[in-house]
Amino acid sequence: MQSKIDFITTNDILISIGYFFIIIIIGWIIKSRCQSKYPEYKYFLTGLIFKMLGVLIFCLVYVFYYKGGDTVNYFIGAKALSNLLIVDFKSGFEILINSDSPYNSIYSFNNSTGIPPHYMWKDPNTFSVCRFTSILVLLSNGSFIATSFLTSALSYIGIWKLYRLFCTLYKEHYKGLAYLILFVPTLLFWGSGIMKDSYVLGSTCWITYNFYKVFIKREKLFWNIILIFINALILFNTKTYVIISLLPGIILWINSVYLKQSTSILTKIIKVPFFIIIFGVGGYYSLINLSSLMGVYGDMDSAIEQAQIIQKDLLREEAYGSNNYNIGEIDGSVGGLVSLAPLAIFTAIYRPLFWEIGSPMMIISVIENTILLIFSLFLLFNTGIFRLIRILFNEPILLYAFVFSILFAFGVGIAGTNFGALVRYKIPLVPFYFPMIFLVYKLSRKK
Repeated sequence: MQSKIDFITTNDILISIGYFFIIIIIGWIIKSRCQSKYPEYKYFLTGLIFKMLGVLIFCLVYVFYYKGGDTVNYFIGAKALSNLLIVDFKSGFEILINSDSPYNSIYSFNNSTGIPPHYMWKDPNTFSVCRFTSILVLLSNGSFIATSFLTSALSYIGIWKLYRLFCTLYKEHYKGLAYLILFVPTLLFWGSGIMKDSYVLGSTCWITYNFYKVFIKREKLFWNIILIFINALILFNTKTYVIISLLPGIILWINSVYLKQSTSILTKIIKVPFFIIIFGVGGYYSLINLSSLMGVYGDMDSAIEQAQIIQKDLLREEAYGSNNYNIGEIDGSVGGLVSLAPLAIFTAIYRPLFWEIGSPMMIISVIENTILLIFSLFLLFNTGIFRLIRILFNEPILLYAFVFSILFAFGVGIAGTNFGALVRYKIPLVPFYFPMIFLVYKLSRKK
């Protein structure tokens, strides 16, 4: 493994400072042009600056505190591929697009280009992060921190798009939504560096905005369809189960929006079974057609087997530390999964708690979880379960956010065994679940 001096050199610092100011200047221009028309843009530059500072702290922690780790290894793999693209473009390009060519081989690399970490190369989903990042490495002239800045900026675009979507639908709450989407400490830290989590977080948020523009508003169809394809490609190549978590919520979102547009009760009664059949059958065949792309998540048996593999892998103390938790063993049956679901969902959303802190890096996450748990219980007791359900079904995007968060939490919680990994893996649900709880509370006070 390379030493920290190889990652933070004088040249790296100078390049990074340059990119930091370029990104901030672009952010300032965007804010200046849009704020007069959209008041939420007052937070665009501030959110971007916090995002850049978050990734800077992330880099320093991994280099000086952890003395390595996944983000460093992703960069090593990305830099090796970027070097290969320069000296042998044909081989580099075949690896970049992950083709079936014989050039897409670990043997295309050598000591002059650098060799990717083997554990990343042998897992296509993991090495996809290196593929995506190699382009950013070329743009940053091989600077670790500058590449991290660019990764963070790309992730921020997706997060900002989700924030804009919530602000479009709930304009009066743009300030509270900013704190719950743009300034959550765990998102600023864990969702900013050269990691799977940054790409998944940005793409999950962005594809939600694209979906709204295409299927609900029917605006700028060409570009939003292109972006749906790009973001879906990123998710398919990193964490396929995110797509599985998104689809049911998307189906319910469309159904809920179209029903809400009907003013007649009779019309709604007629439409309900029609939509159930159309979207149910459509969703089923979508999953069937996507199963080949979903790999191990393409059918229930292989998905359960993969969850068992991940659960065992996360018990490796040398990779993830010893701060483990146990919600029960996955026995390979659907019934076994269902029985573990409540604890798995609670664990993914609200844990670790105060007495489960295993490292200093968990403290902020624990504080967030405790506040969220207290507020969730307050909302439940003051609103009531039936009123809460009624609000969700009256607000299509909140129903979508709830369904996605629960399904995603189930997937993460059921396979996980380690709090250190859980803090990272859960972040895609944070910008959906936190605003959903907040907005349900605000709406409950009006009714």
